[in-house]
Amino acid sequence: MGGSYRQCVECGKRALSIATRCPGCGRELPAPAVPGSGPDLDLRRFLSPRVVGGVLAAAVVTVAALGRNSHPPEHESSFIPADSLAADSTTAYSEGAYAAVAPESVGEPFVARDWTNVRRSRSTRAELEALLTPGDTVLADSLERGWYRVALDGEVLGYVHRSTLMRPAVRAE
Repeated sequence: MGGSYRQCVECGKRALSIATRCPGCGRELPAPAVPGSGPDLDLRRFLSPRVVGGVLAAAVVTVAALGRNSHPPEHESSFIPADSLAADSTTAYSEGAYAAVAPESVGEPFVARDWTNVRRSRSTRAELEALLTPGDTVLADSLERGWYRVALDGEVLGYVHRSTLMRPAVRAE
């Protein structure tokens, strides 16, 4: 007998599985058991050892990646911006990589190619510190992993990706 029929225990007639009474004798049929409704639901059929191992491995990788990104490098962990960056980019930072520097101690002049984001650290995920407009000239040094540290008016602003900067054009006299 298929799964869509039940048999009456009284008269032996077949009835649809959704029927509540026997079509032959009229006796009330017991309610069908609902599969998987009890506490004995076996999750092992869904969670093979390979699936569990894959989920655990993904969790470990995710935790490791989050842990690595949540701790900034030692030299960047101690700065505290005094206020949001003013329009003329003259904000004093309290200490660390953002302390005021003498203009001659910071590298070469570069010009912003386009609207350029200045970041808190050498990453596109880092917080935005300032925005350079096209043509702004900054002093850049400390090229690491494709990022320059930039300063304007003796104040270190943050980090800019090298693809957004260009050397100033040399004018012939």
